[in-house]
Amino acid sequence: MSKYLYIYYEIYKREFLSNLLLALIASKKNFKIYLGTNDVFKLLLKNKLITPGIFHTKSLTHGLNKKNLHKDLKKNNFLLTAIDQEHGVINSGSYDELFIKPRIHEDDIKLCNAYFCWGSYDYKNLKKKFKDKIFHLTGSPRVDLWKSRFNNFWKKDKNTKKYILFVSNLSFTNNHYSFEDIIKRKELNNYYKRAPNYKKEEIAFYKYQKKSMKKFISLIKNFSNKFSKEKIILRPHPTEKKDLWEKVLKNCKNVSIKPYGELSSYIKNAKCVVQDGCTSAMESYISNVPIINFVPIKTNQNVFGQFIKKISINITKEDEFFRLIKSKKYKILKEKKYIVNSRMIYLSKKLSATKIVEVWNNFFTNKKILQNYKKNYVNNNIKIFIYLFIYQNIRYLFTNIILFLKQKMFLKKIFEHKNKKLDVKDINKTIDELTKSIGIKNNIDVLKLGKDLIFITTKANK
Repeated sequence: MSKYLYIYYEIYKREFLSNLLLALIASKKNFKIYLGTNDVFKLLLKNKLITPGIFHTKSLTHGLNKKNLHKDLKKNNFLLTAIDQEHGVINSGSYDELFIKPRIHEDDIKLCNAYFCWGSYDYKNLKKKFKDKIFHLTGSPRVDLWKSRFNNFWKKDKNTKKYILFVSNLSFTNNHYSFEDIIKRKELNNYYKRAPNYKKEEIAFYKYQKKSMKKFISLIKNFSNKFSKEKIILRPHPTEKKDLWEKVLKNCKNVSIKPYGELSSYIKNAKCVVQDGCTSAMESYISNVPIINFVPIKTNQNVFGQFIKKISINITKEDEFFRLIKSKKYKILKEKKYIVNSRMIYLSKKLSATKIVEVWNNFFTNKKILQNYKKNYVNNNIKIFIYLFIYQNIRYLFTNIILFLKQKMFLKKIFEHKNKKLDVKDINKTIDELTKSIGIKNNIDVLKLGKDLIFITTKANK
């Protein structure tokens, strides 16, 4: 019997590598894995080019398109599993109000066979809300990659000069879309109808970002001037416009703007990370890299990312920051490791990816589930390749024509920024390095079926 696994990623930089780790471990359990974007899977399902298996999604957000896809999957005897890549575990305030209500509905839970949690914090809150058995305290594969066993994977260039890493979190004020457009899109998907307080918090966060943005820019510029011999790297949030940073930092000769590449690589090789309440702080902590949280604006709101204050060196003024850097007395607050672990499991020796694969594998020992898999289904990869080749090339042509006519070519840059074309040579190189880090044999076969779809299996399982 063929065990098929379909793993969907939304943003390449954020999710592809951790999903690839999942795929490698799953292949050792004789899974045949398809790793691709949501649009591809919708297309293949609609045209009956893929057969039942496990479909693993990046969230259960209650949008109409996603809900309809999940219903179609269930109708076709697919199993649905999820982990929310945007997690919400770095926020203070009510987890129910700020995360569950806007993103997850009872109807979504009913369609889901297994939901994987980042730590005991989201696990307890979700179980309390839905009283369902689908929740599993596994941790996230993204966090796996931040552990020390992957240090050699990230620290490839031993000669790299250490630098101060600034990570910006201006997802509302420096977005390719206006804040009004972001609000409208969420209103269309009923985010605020389900959670009115969520809208208030987002507006408060937008106002906070507008004020803090000026302060953050000023900090980088003045730090660059005062510490001209320091190497500085700025990593913008994935949704940010690079143009703004190039404009405001054009005279800062020792600042490099790095919107591409894996954030983990930059964090692992940094002296310290300077940010303002984003997930990069959690990654830095787990990676044993000191965190400086720059919070120049006071607020009484439960705005997003407030948990980060508990695990960081908190700085409110530029002079205070300069003195700290000069003294080199910044360090990891090791006594906070257990509260970090409650939000994101990282102290477990067992990989979260392994725990997730074990849940998937157990599905295929369940007699009730196996009733839908009596036939030895076999996907036809040649048909998939030919279909995607024709469809994607035609779609690419028409999309460019429409964007040009509507004078919205900037949207093309956004799409390309989120999802780069998959390169089998690069993927094989990454697989070779990952298998060394987790101590498994590299007998993995990778087949590219479309610009954003690959097929992964062990050579003995082809």
